[in-house]
Amino acid sequence: MATSYDILDQERETPSVVPLANAVNWSIFRRRADAEHHIDRMRLSPGHQLIGGHSHDSITEYWWVGVAVESIGQWGSRQAINKHGRLGD
Repeated sequence: MATSYDILDQERETPSVVPLANAVNWSIFRRRADAEHHIDRMRLSPGHQLIGGHSHDSITEYWWVGVAVESIGQWGSRQAINKHGRLGD
């Protein structure tokens, strides 16, 4: 799969700060290189879309990468939504 890091250029808060429709899984990184490394290892299923961006918190800048699905109903229950590296963790 050809990867693009363009999503990391978008200034966008994580879905844990500003909800994003159908976002079901995301991870936060303090270094852009770590976010790019994560993208390189992601494998998306049909109907899944790569999402991400960058923003700031009270400490410094961060980058995040995640997955959005066409339908939350097809993903499973809302309790199956995973977020890694949430702000404050």
